[in-house]
Amino acid sequence: MFWNELVTGIYPWDIHDEGLDTILDNLQQVVGCNSAYLIGLMHHEKRPCNHNYYPHNPARKRYLAEDSRAYWKIHDGEYRSSRIKPLPSDREFLKGKDWLEVFAKGVRARGMRVGVEISHTPLDAVRGEHELADCIQHDIYGRPPEHGVYTNQQLCWNSPDAREYVCSLARDLVRNYDVDFLQTCSFLFNPGRRDLHPFWGVVLGGCFCDNCKRQALSEGLDWDGIVRKARYFADQLTHRSLEANEDNRLLQKSDSTSVMYLLENPEIYQWLAFRTRSVTRYFKELSEAMHGVRKDIEFRFNTCWPDAENYGQDLSTIRDHVQSIRMMDYIEQRGDINLLPTKEKWLANVRRQVGEEMTIIGGIAPRGKATPEIIRKAIFLLADNGVDGLSFGFYDCAPMENLKAIRQGMEEAGVTMRGPAKAASR
Repeated sequence: MFWNELVTGIYPWDIHDEGLDTILDNLQQVVGCNSAYLIGLMHHEKRPCNHNYYPHNPARKRYLAEDSRAYWKIHDGEYRSSRIKPLPSDREFLKGKDWLEVFAKGVRARGMRVGVEISHTPLDAVRGEHELADCIQHDIYGRPPEHGVYTNQQLCWNSPDAREYVCSLARDLVRNYDVDFLQTCSFLFNPGRRDLHPFWGVVLGGCFCDNCKRQALSEGLDWDGIVRKARYFADQLTHRSLEANEDNRLLQKSDSTSVMYLLENPEIYQWLAFRTRSVTRYFKELSEAMHGVRKDIEFRFNTCWPDAENYGQDLSTIRDHVQSIRMMDYIEQRGDINLLPTKEKWLANVRRQVGEEMTIIGGIAPRGKATPEIIRKAIFLLADNGVDGLSFGFYDCAPMENLKAIRQGMEEAGVTMRGPAKAASR
């Protein structure tokens, strides 16, 4: 079994605290990595996200990341056509330094591949709540849908301003930095309530904004009919009327299949299909933006959800616009070895949608409740099911014994790296 890539993500504060040379020594000597990427635009989050304390950071116990800040030198000229501009860091120890430039030079000097990621939320919540509220998703009741703490910052992919903003980010990164691949894992459409019936809960998510209405009408859809049907089910699920309460009791007793539900409610299917077309158009425009600057750049999509259809994701159409897929499957962090077969099912679905020729980078999480045994078993499973490489999330919160287990797992699975990573031609 041959793999092309073993990679992980690094945060700017990792570089500040541990030093890039120390990090790269560990990645190459302990794990065997031939690639690394900087999380260049990071969402609001506590790090390490699955532990109270960092396992090997010498400077701090934990870190609370700023909300959606860019950690490179923002080139203003790249945003001439964008209404939205990225925000730089306000932290004293991070601001004023081009962390991507430092990272790219250091990683390239080691003969490794260099990547950069635009993470979940390119837009901060403050601007999303106020001057850029027309660029974010709104649910059937006109509210920004919740996704954990990320309210007021889930961009609507039918907003021309939102799409142009991310395209401008990509052009900036690809034109001005020595990177081999750009990875994105933007939140797509809000999934609503996934704990309810397979299709009922999705109508509680976004988006029903004016941007979506304009796009739907341009495609010849009966938008008013779609909204009426979605509102009907949403009212039932939220008990907004006596009639809805009675209807909801009947629906909860029903054992109707998902297929029958869609046959009875074609407006919901039209809406779901409309969302996937909208997301695929976003990927097409993003791909064209970066490849219009550099044809050799690799566009990598980090797919985050096994039930991706609830988010508007259709890999069978997205695959035409990307060069590789990373699977953000972090089941190891739950500490239950019996859950590993779910990874195999997700991988099979991704491979079915993208085909045999697409590069799939499997994902693991050597953090949380993960143990060396679970890590080794997960790597064997991924190798046995034909991934083309491995990405782990992330270096900062992985204990050293778990980092060592990655190399051990590859050896036990009979995985051989193809050799030094190919440098990008500039």
